[in-house]
Parts: sequence; C-alpha cells; structure tokens
Amino acid sequence: MIKRLRIYQQIIIVLIIAVLIPSITIGFIITNVSQHTVRKELEYSALLLTEYVGDNIESYLSDTQEKLSQIAHALPYLNTDKKKYLNEIISDYGEFKEIEVIPSNKKIGTMIFEPESGDLKIYADINSSQALVGTLNIENLESVLRSKLKQEQREIYVLDTDNTLITSNTNKTNNDVELKDIIKQLPAWKTSDKTRVFGDIKNQPLAYYTIENPNWCVVVNTTKQITKNTINIARFRIILAISLSGLFILIVVSLYTIYLYTNMRQLIKGVTAISKGNYDRKIHLIKNIFTPHELVFFAKEFNFMAKKISQSYQELSEKNIELQRLDGFRTNLISTTSHEFRTPLTNIVGYSSRLLRQDIQIDEATRIKSLKIIKEQAQRLSRMVEDLLIIPDIESYSLQFNMAEENLAELLEAAIFQSNFKEKNIQLSVDENIKPIYVDKDRLMQVLVNLCDNAIKYNRNDEPILISAQNIEGKNVVKIFNSHEKIDSDKINKLFEKFVRLDTELTRTTRGTGLGLFIVKGIANAMNIDVRLESDEKGFTVTLIFNEPERKNALYR
Repeated sequence: MIKRLRIYQQIIIVLIIAVLIPSITIGFIITNVSQHTVRKELEYSALLLTEYVGDNIESYLSDTQEKLSQIAHALPYLNTDKKKYLNEIISDYGEFKEIEVIPSNKKIGTMIFEPESGDLKIYADINSSQALVGTLNIENLESVLRSKLKQEQREIYVLDTDNTLITSNTNKTNNDVELKDIIKQLPAWKTSDKTRVFGDIKNQPLAYYTIENPNWCVVVNTTKQITKNTINIARFRIILAISLSGLFILIVVSLYTIYLYTNMRQLIKGVTAISKGNYDRKIHLIKNIFTPHELVFFAKEFNFMAKKISQSYQELSEKNIELQRLDGFRTNLISTTSHEFRTPLTNIVGYSSRLLRQDIQIDEATRIKSLKIIKEQAQRLSRMVEDLLIIPDIESYSLQFNMAEENLAELLEAAIFQSNFKEKNIQLSVDENIKPIYVDKDRLMQVLVNLCDNAIKYNRNDEPILISAQNIEGKNVVKIFNSHEKIDSDKINKLFEKFVRLDTELTRTTRGTGLGLFIVKGIANAMNIDVRLESDEKGFTVTLIFNEPERKNALYR
C-alpha cells in the first residue's frame, strides 16, 4: 500500500529538489568559474610581473654597461692617475665594487656571473689592447628590485644558467626546500625574451623570463598566501553567501511551512470533528498577510457549513423530540378519544336498543327521556368530531366564517345548556349594556362550549362556576371562572399548545384530548377575539375580549 506523505514532508522534498540542489549546483559552478577566472588573473599578473622585473634588470644592467663603456672611452684621454680616477668613479657611483684595467680579450661586451664570489663581471673596451672589467655590486641590484617591488607579495628569484640563486626579494637561499621545488619544476629548455607559465599547482602559477646578457632567468612564484587571499577566500565567500542564502531560504520556508501546516491542522481537526458528530466545532486560523486566500475562504465556508449543520441537527433533534412528544400525544389522543367516543356511543347504542325492544312497554316520558339522551350524546360526539376536524384549518390559517350579528347573552345560555351544567353549579351574570357581537355563531359556540366543558371538568370541590359578560371601555368582555389550584405563570401560556395538559390532581382524574384551549385560541384569534388566561390561589379565569372585527358580506377568512 502506498504511504501518503504529509504536507510538510512534501514541501521538504520539493524544497530539496527545487531549491537546495539547484543552489548547490549553481554554487559549485560559480565557485569553479570564479576559481578559473582568478587563476587566469594570477597567471596573467605573474607574467606581467616577470616581464616587468626582467625588463628592469636588463635596463639596470644596460645602464651599468653604458656607464662602464663611457668610462673606458674617456680613460685614454686622461692625464691624471688612472687608478685614482677609477677609485673616484667607484666611490661616486657606488655601483661597482671594483674596476680594473686588463688586457683586451673576447669577453668584451659580455657579463659574467661568478657564483663563488657572487659577483657580476662587466667588460668594456678601452682600445685594441686594453679593456675595463667592472665588478658589479649585486646588493645594488637587490636594492633596485626591492625599491620597485615594495608592495609585491610574490616571491621573485633571479637564477643563472646553473639555477644558482643570484638575488631575490626574499631571504631564501639555495638550500631552501621551496626554492629547490621551484627549480625542479622549471623547464630545462627555456624560450628567450619571452615569458612563460609553468608549475604543477594550478592555483599557484609560476612564471619565468629569460635574459640573454647575462644568461639569467627571472622566476616569479605565486605563494600559498596569495592563493589563500584570492582563490580560497573568494571561494569561501561564495560558499558562505550561498550557504547563508540557502539557510535563509530554509528558515523562511520552514517558518512558513509550520505556519501553513498549523492552519491545515486546524482544517483537518475541524473536518474530523464534523465526521465524529461535533457540529459545534469551528476553525480558528492564524490570520495575517501570509494566510492564503483559499484557506481563509475554506475556513469561512466550513464554519458556515458547520453552523448550518449544527442548526439543522439542533432543529432535527428538536423535531425528533417533538415527534416523540407527538407520538406520545397521538397515543394519548387515540386512547382518550376512544374513551371519550365510547361513552356517548355506549349511551346512544344502549338507549337506541332500549327503544327498539318489542318485549317491553315503554311509556311516553321514558321514550322522550331516552331520545333526549341520544340527542345529547350525538351532539357531544359531533362537537368532538368538529374539534378534530378544525385543527388543520387552524394550523393552515384557512378558517372560514359566516359572520353575523348575534346576542351574546343568548349564546352564553346556549353554551351552558349544551355543556349540561347543573343550575346549582353555575352563576351567569350579563350586564344590560352588552352590545350585539359580529361573529360566526357556530364557531363561537364551539369556543364557549369548550371553555364551559373545561370549567366544569377541572372545577374543584363542586364550587360554583362564575360566568360574566360586561361592557368595558366599549368592548364586550366575557369571563369564565372555576375554582382550581394556582398554575405557575410559565405554564399558563403553554396551555394554548396542542396536546398540553397540566399534571395536577384534577387532570389525573379527568380525561381530555389537550386540544380544547388550542382550538379556542385559533378560532378566537381568527375572529379578532383576545383570549387571556389568569390563575391565582382562588382559581382559574379565562377572559374573552371581543374586538370589533372587519365586516364582510358572508365569508370571513
């Protein structure tokens, strides 16, 4: 199975491939190019220096030769002591250690170095039989070289044909190991009047320049210190610069990777939390100018999605609880409704069967009484069916009314009669200034009968139920009071909800659907009637306030 790399691992690999390897390659190329360039510069400068030193030696020796020739040319014309004159020349010029007159020979015009004494002999003709030989002071030549090469760091050697050291700008002798190594590398055959580069070490080039008279060779050595100060230091600086650049890139990329990976981890944790059912989890990014727009957008959309999912889940949970409650209410409604229906149906079936019997004689009073009971139970069934059928219209706000002016007092008496109140349990009072009301008679009767049924059903200790109708500030107000224990204020308004019944001693002993006040509230609101519930230590009061509704011809929605 292929192992998937993490983001930071992929970034490290990309960094190595795209940055580090090219940087190292470029650094290697730059270092080699720089080294090659500096090496060429060292070789070129060594050649120039060698030629410069050779030219200066030749010029110095040529001048010295010319001076000796002038002395030799003037010597025959002197009437003074020639030896004294030559001594004065030696003293005045200081270039010669000794000047002698010798017989003429084939060495005229040549320069001969004598390694044993370390002297350079220069010859000049006086006449056909005599010549001058001047012994040159080599220390003067060294002084000339050092004065002109004060700042030069290279080692300069002047060698004769036997590779014997004549002079140098250093304190080295023929026995020095480094000089011996240079002599070993010096080509056996050297071109004349030309400079050449030689040597085994590329970064320490050697150069030579040949002088014909005398037969000398000027050698310039590039020391290790010069190589260090040029090639090695340049190489070190290039490598250091590239290393620091690479380190800086690594630090910046590492910090950015850590920062980016931290935000990515937040996204991953958020997705993981959602997958495990934690819908309240939100993504909190570290936001600044370097935060990618895509991450901010993703986090924003994710939080919005999580919020929606949380809301939907909460709503679903509430709906589930509601469904569980409704399922309980449905079971209770079926049980209650079946019980509520069973009683009137039993009475209807029983009294109907009694009237249909042929084996007994039923007097007129008994027959009328039985028919009244059948009618009352049928009306009771009709009211319960009407309550059940009106619920969808209330919920969809599609109630329809046939509005007309009605007498409130008559409607209250009819409601009391349909509710089977016993006269001893009812006290009805109606003010004389009660105005006619504009309502749907059947729907208002449904409201009043429901309220009267509740009043008698939940009345405590058979105490009187008080029903009053008054005109208060121009509005008809009906109040229905029954004795009941006090209901908490936070529970009263819940009585208007479907299937809600209080868990009290009275409700445990009476059966009901829990739809009465829901139906009352729905019908009353549709006809612009305010319904208020109040409870205190004395009992429970329902107040109906009849506002003036908008009048329409026949249909009122």
